[in-house]
Amino acid sequence: MTRLIYPVLARQTTLPFYLAGIGISDPEYHAVRENGLTSHQFLFTEKGKGVLKIGGETYAQQRGNAFYLAPKTAHEYYPSDDEWCTRWLVFRGKYADQLMLEMGFSSFNKTNELDMPRSISMFNRLYSCAENPINQGENASALLYEIIMAMRTAMLSGDKSTTDLGDITSRAIMYIEQNYANDIQVEQLAQLSGVSVQHFCRVFKMRTSMRPLEYIANRRIAAAKSLLINASLEIAEIGRQVGYPDRNYFSIVFRRIEGISPRDYRRAKGCAML
Repeated sequence: MTRLIYPVLARQTTLPFYLAGIGISDPEYHAVRENGLTSHQFLFTEKGKGVLKIGGETYAQQRGNAFYLAPKTAHEYYPSDDEWCTRWLVFRGKYADQLMLEMGFSSFNKTNELDMPRSISMFNRLYSCAENPINQGENASALLYEIIMAMRTAMLSGDKSTTDLGDITSRAIMYIEQNYANDIQVEQLAQLSGVSVQHFCRVFKMRTSMRPLEYIANRRIAAAKSLLINASLEIAEIGRQVGYPDRNYFSIVFRRIEGISPRDYRRAKGCAML
């Protein structure tokens, strides 16, 4: 039996993400959308088999498969047997387009290894929330965000190319974590990751939203903030311990990242040690 809910959209439209529709299609029907949807969509197969056509490619769908479609993405899907049952949800948000891109989603993402028990459990919680008109605003938005993050893990981490990119970044981040107080060159990080400097910088920026040296600076300042609050050390010594032998340069970097000097940061946190 097909079941669906389209919530009344009121104040939740100001939220970053809000549920626009949710349903169980049993059986799923033949959908052709030359202009795509106006909403973001997740769809996963609970049982049976279907076919998704997008961008000139064809993808077989079966239990454990799921896909994401961004708004205005042309697509077609249809059952390949009589028992194709899907669970789906569509959502929008004040900043949803930007946030989905920043989280790594493209116009189309997929996975063949969805954690079905967990996905069905999360879906059921969101469906139950959507059935209650009192709770279908902020509560539904929170549950929706949980699903988005679970799908992000499944779709982006499960892809081999994405996993390879993550490996490159992870090795570099672990090295920075252990050696941030030392002089670290981008060439070292690229060599450690086994790729060219140009490729390393591109991947690192894509995965962290920071350039490598920018990330190192932020890691140093994070350590400095902890020392400023918890250690009875002079500011110059704290700078040296996190990788900045020159106190003036340490203060410049700290102010650039935090918008306040190390001295004022310490005072604001209630420590008089200068």
